Amino acid sequence: MNTIAILTPSFRPDYERFVRLHQSVLEFTAESVVHHVIVPRRDLELFRSLASPRLRVWAEADFLPDGFIPTAGLAAAVKRVRILPAMLRFSALNLRRPWPPVRGWVLQQILKLSAARQLGCGAVVIIDSDVELLRTMSTDLFFKDGTVRLYEKPDAVTDDMGRHVLWTRTAHKLLGLPAPEPGARPDYVAGIVTWDPELLTGCLARIEAVTGTPWATAVGAQLHISEFILYGTYVQHFGTEQQRSFVEPSNLCHSYWEGGPLTGGRLEDFIARFGSSDIAVQIQSNSGTSNSTTRHVLDELRTEINR
Repeated sequence: MNTIAILTPSFRPDYERFVRLHQSVLEFTAESVVHHVIVPRRDLELFRSLASPRLRVWAEADFLPDGFIPTAGLAAAVKRVRILPAMLRFSALNLRRPWPPVRGWVLQQILKLSAARQLGCGAVVIIDSDVELLRTMSTDLFFKDGTVRLYEKPDAVTDDMGRHVLWTRTAHKLLGLPAPEPGARPDYVAGIVTWDPELLTGCLARIEAVTGTPWATAVGAQLHISEFILYGTYVQHFGTEQQRSFVEPSNLCHSYWEGGPLTGGRLEDFIARFGSSDIAVQIQSNSGTSNSTTRHVLDELRTEINR
């Protein structure tokens, strides 16, 4: 069935960003598209104020695999007591394998992988809170002859891209593939990523067959992992010819992922590079870019689109 659901993990510090994202979802997607947000239990009341037939609000516990205990409240308390070590700021504990504890970014990946198989749709579109749609996001963007779109940018991961290289190695290890050879490899990380729930189920089953442990235990034990590279690598190596027939190099989302704030010449260059195939903008929330700068970018691009 050619239906989509949008999935976003979020939490209280990203609430205002999520509100803007959801407003853009209401504006630029069909009324049949439901937006799902997963938040820590302590943030449920805040996010439930937005709930509607087009927004379902879930607690992390709704999708946590067996044996996982959320510890976000403990992490928040530890952060307030500066003398306590940062290693205590973990977001979940896997009772089957308590060490290493599950960090926040790994927990978010586990929640996406768990939830995306359960939303009852043909494709799940993963969009983070710091993304905002600026053009129509049609369901037709994500299907071709019944096949779900896979974003894959060939030869985009080079040996100098440390984190991407580690993520690719981890994906190969979990999927039972030989370690990747040096040289350029495909990238699957983007601001808007689509998953086929059937393929995702196969991916997680493959991890269990290779590791001999529940997939979430295997994923939660990793210090360096990307759910997007994991899924993309699985489709690349284990998908059928039909399942690999709709691969696109356009990531649909114009993203800023640099370490520092978007300012000066980088700001104007970023605005200028917004392309005709981009339907959204992402300015990473931890880049330190001010809200006023983000609003400036979005206002400028809306003006350009509407000319």
